[in-house]
Amino acid sequence: MLTAMHQWESLCEGAGAEALTALLPDILKTKRWFGGKARRIKAVSIVESVAVSTGTATMRLLLVRVEYSDGTSETYQMPVTAAFGSEAIRLQETAPQAVLAPLTVRSDSGEEQGILYDALWNPALSRRLFEAIGQGEQFHGTAGTAAATPTKAFRELVDVAYPQDPTVLKAEQSNTSLSCGGQVILKFYRRLEEGMNPDLEIGRHLTAVRFPCVPPIAGAIEYRRTSGDPMTLALLQQFIRNDGDAWQQSLHAVDQFMVRTAGDLYREAAPPGRGRPLLDLAREEYLPVARELLGGYVQSAECLGRRTAELHLALSQIEDDPAFTPEGLTSAYRHERYVTMAASAEQTMALLKERVAQLSPKGQTEARRLFDLKPALDRTFRAFRDLERPVSLIRCHGDYHLGQVLSTGSDFVIIDFEGEPARSLASRRRKHPPMLDVAGMVRSFHYAPFAFLAGKRTGLAVAAQGIPGESVLWAQFWSDWASVAFLKAYLGIASATKFWPKEERDVRVLFDVCLVEKAIYELGYELNNRPDWVEIPLHGLVDLLEMAGSERA
Repeated sequence: MLTAMHQWESLCEGAGAEALTALLPDILKTKRWFGGKARRIKAVSIVESVAVSTGTATMRLLLVRVEYSDGTSETYQMPVTAAFGSEAIRLQETAPQAVLAPLTVRSDSGEEQGILYDALWNPALSRRLFEAIGQGEQFHGTAGTAAATPTKAFRELVDVAYPQDPTVLKAEQSNTSLSCGGQVILKFYRRLEEGMNPDLEIGRHLTAVRFPCVPPIAGAIEYRRTSGDPMTLALLQQFIRNDGDAWQQSLHAVDQFMVRTAGDLYREAAPPGRGRPLLDLAREEYLPVARELLGGYVQSAECLGRRTAELHLALSQIEDDPAFTPEGLTSAYRHERYVTMAASAEQTMALLKERVAQLSPKGQTEARRLFDLKPALDRTFRAFRDLERPVSLIRCHGDYHLGQVLSTGSDFVIIDFEGEPARSLASRRRKHPPMLDVAGMVRSFHYAPFAFLAGKRTGLAVAAQGIPGESVLWAQFWSDWASVAFLKAYLGIASATKFWPKEERDVRVLFDVCLVEKAIYELGYELNNRPDWVEIPLHGLVDLLEMAGSERA
């Protein structure tokens, strides 16, 4: 229970903020977007309070600093407001996820009971943010200013009449998004860092050149102080009407594929063995059985490959901004990445050893195979470290997978350019070989059929107990040929560009190391967050290292 004197806003700054600050650790741990649930919180403080008013209602944009016991800290954005009486009751019934705490406001005339809640669930206040962007308004806080600015595309994308109030989208993850009239989406960032968010930075450039396969940016809200870089608070972009993301589309395609393999012609048969690296298969004709069994998904994967290559080409041609100008692969970059990858692998392998007993018998066997493949892992990293020929680094998507692509029926739109949320903003804004995105998508093609076999939610531990081995082999077959279709189309464009490596040996080294690095990241993530999914990246990592070893041999 929170108690405020005279008005609820007194909870947001000065001595009155102590009561809210004391509750914030518990409040934060209930939020999907808070990334520090597994960490020990040392202290929480409100470092900024920006007032945004409609005339009849007020929200406070709070910047909350969370300090952890390991000496690190993070800053989160919390928009808060209050409701009383029947409105408070209605919100508790219809939007319980928005409620932060019960609230009592005391004044000379008595006490008023209500709730403190997330202001994005107040249509009038969230609408105010949309309007502020169109008008280029500024809101002043205790230490800085929240500045709203439109892009040149604003008038093309936004109906200034705003016929509908904004609504909070259900798929809340690391951010919170609001839709307004099916025209635009306001993405409200929760974890903040100094510097421009890559989502805004890349989106502005691609909007300026009218790249057709990303949502155009209509505007943004940034927090600015007298010193330091601005922080991106929110991004306004076009709402893309879609049939779901490419992950959902892929699961449906796997379902159809498995039905075909269960037919009389294939029921008793094992799929043709791969035996060849994906890059080699991508330069050859499709196996007829692959075309037949994957059906129309071959064309979908090819389309996605083309759009990915076109994205990289567009990003590599931005030369008027030093943050985008392509650069060469330096020895410093190679060494730093090598050290980072090796350290991450060591940590993940140690964690796997701690938890190997929790895996299924099949998973334990895979884990032992991975431990035996440690020399192959080291060779893969060293091959990257020792690259000396010219390779281009460009701005990339950074967290590229099937869930970051919307299907519009016959085409795709690429979204969410923030990069991997767990990495620092400086890391997410770095240039990398475009192979980083290619490998991310290939790994996603591996996840889809195995996640499907495991019931989309459980994992290979369950699959190993109830799914025939032939189905697992067919899952690998789908993964391989979906990846081949994607690579065929991507290479058809990328291999003729300046950003693509000229030497085939370099292409293979980059492909191997990016795939392995991504699989290690996935393995660590699943060990910490979704134990039932651990065997998906574990199987993939073992397969990658065995294939890389046989190829070198």
